[in-house]
Amino acid sequence: MKAVNNLADELSEADLAVFGVEDRDDMAAASVSSIGYSLEALPDRSTFLDEAARHVAHARRSKHPLCFALVAFDHGTDGDGEKGHMAEEAFLGEATARWREVLRAEDLMGRWGEDEFAIVLVNCTTVSAVQLCWRLRESTPEGHSFSAGLVSFEGTETIDDLVDRADDCLVQAKAKGRDRTVAEGLVDLD
Repeated sequence: MKAVNNLADELSEADLAVFGVEDRDDMAAASVSSIGYSLEALPDRSTFLDEAARHVAHARRSKHPLCFALVAFDHGTDGDGEKGHMAEEAFLGEATARWREVLRAEDLMGRWGEDEFAIVLVNCTTVSAVQLCWRLRESTPEGHSFSAGLVSFEGTETIDDLVDRADDCLVQAKAKGRDRTVAEGLVDLD
């Protein structure tokens, strides 16, 4: 907590606004693990695609492996209206915060849709990406599951090509009963 207080003393008002903190005293109440990992801090689809395109271009130049995943929760939270929406957003915030602890710093995660997320895994083979999906599944709040479509960059595709292929795998995962990862080129993984 001392580190958080020291950080609050060193940040300008504009810096605090980036963290969503309106008052320096509120900074002390925030946990270090929550800074930068809120649902609202995730890039939206457009911003994610711009950054993902840079990762793909780097993988093409460096010839490093890269995987791309589309992840969709299988069932929403119970409830309708504003209260149901708030519960859904709270759940998604908790889930993505837990996932951020599993993902590496160089990995990119963004909000793809209402309950869908896209993830770029840099310097990651398909087998390692499947294992990472299992770790994400294990860290997902109890009582919830997701389906994932996973593809590997083959050296020439654009981010749009990866999205299309991953979406096909995600559709297969949902059709095969959900709560599973379908990785292109690998046997069915449930």
